[in-house]
Amino acid sequence: MRSYRPLIIIPLSILLLILMVVTSFVTPKKEILGAWVSQENPANKLEFHQNGIGTLYSENKESKPYHYTVSTQCDENSEYSSLFVKIVDDEANSSKCYEVKDADNQDDDILVLVDMENNEEHLYTKVY
Repeated sequence: MRSYRPLIIIPLSILLLILMVVTSFVTPKKEILGAWVSQENPANKLEFHQNGIGTLYSENKESKPYHYTVSTQCDENSEYSSLFVKIVDDEANSSKCYEVKDADNQDDDILVLVDMENNEEHLYTKVY
């Protein structure tokens, strides 16, 4: 009698592998979702929304929205285990890259963004 076990195990293994790959690309974005207040200047706040659009508040006044992406590459910056946030200003036709530093090791309520142009760290505390 022929066993059908390999016919079931192989497709299930492939499906599991596909799910693991897909969730590995979705998870980093979830780490920055929400509102973050600057530890350096509490009047400055960043918001990252699920739809890839963010808002910057400076001195408690809302500025124009921006688009953002989270990936392992940002322009010429790329490191094996780093995550980057690329903020794009469509009106000014410009973009800026920030490395999300120690995202896995930090407290979930702390966000450390490193400006890739001048290597300056910015610390934020999660509001919601």
